[in-house]
Amino acid sequence: MRERVLTGIDGLDKMLNGGIPKFNQVVIAGGPGTGKTLLCLEYLYKNALAGETCILFSLEEESKMILENMKEAYGQFSEIDRLIAEHKLIIKGTDQASSLIQKDKKGNIFTFTTTIADIESVIIEYSATRVAIDSVSVMKLFVKDPFEYRSVSTSLVTMLRKQNVTSLLSMEIETPEKEKLIFEPEFFIYDGIIVMYLSGAVEENRVPTVEIIKMRGTPHSFSTVPYEITANGINLLLIPRRE
Repeated sequence: MRERVLTGIDGLDKMLNGGIPKFNQVVIAGGPGTGKTLLCLEYLYKNALAGETCILFSLEEESKMILENMKEAYGQFSEIDRLIAEHKLIIKGTDQASSLIQKDKKGNIFTFTTTIADIESVIIEYSATRVAIDSVSVMKLFVKDPFEYRSVSTSLVTMLRKQNVTSLLSMEIETPEKEKLIFEPEFFIYDGIIVMYLSGAVEENRVPTVEIIKMRGTPHSFSTVPYEITANGINLLLIPRRE
């Protein structure tokens, strides 16, 4: 049995039969407002508390905003500042990216090759073991050619595997509803797919739910489970939280 990496979210770890298989690269997919970034941040925070070196790379937001949002959402995560000071929890936002997007020599095709190299160099610098990237959908906005996009996605996953990290990569999907989910070809590059939905009719209160679509290296639950985001983290409602 492969060694597991706990997400730190008890219910999700139960659904995963003990956690994510070590060195898997896992997509956290969902529509706006489902909590993808917060799930990634909780994963990093809980692993940093356990002594791992964890890095968030944001392709969308500045570091200060990410930190403010994390503290506001997770008011009971009391060790954030200590972990950051000890370089166990590292947040790299767009304000710290030296080359998020670059044009080629013709000036009309965007490339993320240098960004991938930058991410790799930071992982090596800190000897990180846990990584989250938020959000890989940014690449798709600039890399219009589907074959080029798939190539860039493959290069990113290959680099993460080479560095022996266990990663979560958030990805936007067009709809938050399970019934309308369409699997994009690039989904299958990754070792795992976890989808966060907002279920329910527009006129009703939407209920956030989570489902594991696939996870290489482990049997897992196929249930769709409701969750809530609390000051102490994400709580799956049908699976009791361990005290």
